[in-house]
Amino acid sequence: MKLEDLKLLEGFFSRQLEILERLYGDVAELDLAKYENLYVFALKAQQFYTALEDLFKEIARVFENRVEDPTRFHRELLVRMNTEVPEIRMAVIDERAFRFLDRLRRFRHFIRHAYDYELDREEIEKLQKMFREDFEVLREDLNRFLEFVKDLSYEEREI
Repeated sequence: MKLEDLKLLEGFFSRQLEILERLYGDVAELDLAKYENLYVFALKAQQFYTALEDLFKEIARVFENRVEDPTRFHRELLVRMNTEVPEIRMAVIDERAFRFLDRLRRFRHFIRHAYDYELDREEIEKLQKMFREDFEVLREDLNRFLEFVKDLSYEEREI
């Protein structure tokens, strides 16, 4: 593994974490009693997942953890991030974060393709509750993996 790839991942990772923190703040405290905020939530939640998926794609690229089936790319990428690759890398996310993100992935798919559908306030409220309950676990997982990348960078520099 090249030091340059690890350092690029480290920089991109930090940038994406800042974006995720901002988007989390946007969705976690949004007042869903206001009808228009249901749509704001849908947009911001979609942006959150897309920013996270961009990070996961970069991790897969650096660690050569390719997703083979393009028809199931989004789901398969998420499964791969929940999978340890022995002697290559640790799992990026744990099972709880995986369940949260899989629900968010399905929501994003729905929002992208259901252009003639009214949003369900109850569903949006459930998803907001998941954000509030599970974001800290995801943050810890991502920070742990970032430390893993930094350690690898340090080891590569020493060689």
